[in-house]
Amino acid sequence: MRRPVKSIINVILNARFSYLFFTIILLFLLRPFIEGATTVALVTNIFLWFIVISCVWAIHEKKRHQWIAIAISAVAILADLLDFFLQNAMTSWVSKIAIVFFLGYAVVTILFYLVRQEEVTADMMMAGASEYILIGILWACFYVLIETVYPGSFNFGGTKMDRSGFLYFSFVTLTTTGYGDVLPVSVQARSLAMLEMLTGQLYIAMTVARLVSLYTVHGNKH
Repeated sequence: MRRPVKSIINVILNARFSYLFFTIILLFLLRPFIEGATTVALVTNIFLWFIVISCVWAIHEKKRHQWIAIAISAVAILADLLDFFLQNAMTSWVSKIAIVFFLGYAVVTILFYLVRQEEVTADMMMAGASEYILIGILWACFYVLIETVYPGSFNFGGTKMDRSGFLYFSFVTLTTTGYGDVLPVSVQARSLAMLEMLTGQLYIAMTVARLVSLYTVHGNKH
């Protein structure tokens, strides 16, 4: 009994997307237990940087793509780091745009990876789970941009609007939970929220259909 369990754990840990998936999970597990607005913001930023680095490792199939990912991620992390310490308009804009650009690149790259797979593997499962969560993080960054361009686009009910708050709202929207404690107010914010809800539902439907078809085809061959 121990050997099968150990082999499954080894397969998961050796999968290319495992580090990305577990880095994202750690962000959600540890952040709620950290007190202080400044500390929460710093920890959220640090985990976001680690997620970016994990993305670079996960999408390194081709050397050309690897260098593109390294270049974009370096700009994103450096700009975000400067924005955290300097907090001026220029670093803020560069940081937000660079993070959105990199996460968008990572989401598209992983999506193409999933489409190319011909059988269900641990790596594919990790990639599919990571992709879904990255979509939520990408949309949170979109919401930050919308709030910057159109101030007052979101109603947080008196609580502070920061990156961690937008992450919360994004995943509540992606999963269509809709608690109602954070509300999109502007037309732009509502349109983006509707698009995220559709993306989340379509992704789950298409991913499940893809996994079932691959599993069926692979089973018929054997």
